[in-house]
Amino acid sequence: MPPRTPPVEPIPLVLYEDPLSPWCFVAEKRIAAALADLAAAYAPLRHEPFPLRVEPRAMSRAERERLARAARKAAKEPEARGITPDLWLSTDPPLSSIPPLAALAAARLQGDAREEALRTLLRQAALFRGVNVSRTDVLYELAERAGLDVSRFACALATPWTERRVRARYEEAVDRGVDVAPALVVGEEWLIAGPRSADEYREILERYAQVRHGLPLARVLH
Repeated sequence: MPPRTPPVEPIPLVLYEDPLSPWCFVAEKRIAAALADLAAAYAPLRHEPFPLRVEPRAMSRAERERLARAARKAAKEPEARGITPDLWLSTDPPLSSIPPLAALAAARLQGDAREEALRTLLRQAALFRGVNVSRTDVLYELAERAGLDVSRFACALATPWTERRVRARYEEAVDRGVDVAPALVVGEEWLIAGPRSADEYREILERYAQVRHGLPLARVLH
């Protein structure tokens, strides 16, 4: 009998992201498209927090204009049509990314599907409708719409451990060399910082799968 081939262990993928960043939204869409033909090689994409605004503080006019410009630029990409700069031009912009990231950490306690549902609603509210999703009342409303047990969610969100976990994950990422979001870590070895084109993500993931498992490349880009 021929020797058995050991099963191929899926390659881990981690996306460091901030739900208030339009470019994190774009990056995730492109990574998902790149994985369409490589699903057998990779584990499901895992999200980790990387707040682009850590400490709550009032923003200067220049900061708000910079963030609004980033939103307008991202909105020109096909994956981000409909994104607006309203979040940063409103009279009530978020002062920190920690609250929505803590909300996602609280939602994760009720399962990956609930966390993903909340992430989708957070992005829709913040990026497409300009809603300040750092407000607790908004987070409760979105949690209910995401199908979470709101009482459990509220308890987890109010627990100091939840915010500490977000900050600890952020500090660990910085220690590992992550300095921007989006940042994709492939197989705990390759770090792809900043948004890339769908073709770039596909080429990177194909090449890593070939290096790790000896899988043939679907195509090679020159």
